[in-house]
Amino acid sequence: MKEWTIRFWTPGHAPAEDSRTFGCATHGLAGPGLWVAPTDATHAGWPTRVTGTTLAGTYAGVLAQLEKLPQPPAAAVVVFARGTSTETFLERWTALLPGVPAVGGAAASPELRPAAADVAVLLIQAGRWRAETLNAHDATPVRVAVNSADPRTLSELRRLPDGAWETAAEFYRARQREHQVTDCESVTFSDAGGRNIHCSLAGETLRSGANLPPDGRLTLRTVSRAQAAARLAEFCAVPNALVFGCAGLRSLLDAPLPVAPGTLVGFMFGELVTLDNRPQFGNLMAARLMPVEAT
Repeated sequence: MKEWTIRFWTPGHAPAEDSRTFGCATHGLAGPGLWVAPTDATHAGWPTRVTGTTLAGTYAGVLAQLEKLPQPPAAAVVVFARGTSTETFLERWTALLPGVPAVGGAAASPELRPAAADVAVLLIQAGRWRAETLNAHDATPVRVAVNSADPRTLSELRRLPDGAWETAAEFYRARQREHQVTDCESVTFSDAGGRNIHCSLAGETLRSGANLPPDGRLTLRTVSRAQAAARLAEFCAVPNALVFGCAGLRSLLDAPLPVAPGTLVGFMFGELVTLDNRPQFGNLMAARLMPVEAT
């Protein structure tokens, strides 16, 4: 075990490898008095240093190492080189490390420290930690059934309980018009557990940034730009937190995000959030890891 510094950087501007840096490229970042655009050439470290070990490589290789752990870590930070095949990895993770507080997400470009083909994991061995999740979007009464071509393609939607089937794009554009928006971040869907997906228009289908739920049921959620900014600011107002937020949420911010002392925020292409006491891959959300003070 050794002491690590967790760092975020903008794509193409990773800090020099020093064997004590853990982190990934993010779509911009924020800290106290710090607001970094995705195109700025910079990096920043979380002031809270952590003691632990790292694993990095392919999904299969990291899982094989996790199977050999003599004891579970106190917490974990997990960063993915890309936002694909994450759900399969996390299903096995949950079986191996149930209840371990975990945060992370998919990097804005496949730049991880330590370098890895698929995933890098920091296993924090010391201290007590808590992971918390934010869903800034409000649930509406609208629930839908989904016909999907694959785990991330919505082909058709129908409003429950007895609506007619429509192409997914037609249904979604109608919801955008109802809420008077043109972006794909103010209007989204969540599963029964409150995990959001991010939808992008692709012809007459919608492409999701995370796997659809097995039951094929979704709830429509919405948020205004003002609400998104206020709720994310409140989430980042806790001192000494490490926050992984969605790049899609960042796109709803019209001003720099205020951040508490000691807190660092990176914006990801998909987030590792904790719902129902297990880590899940979602979109348009935020997750934070915080040290728990001894009492």
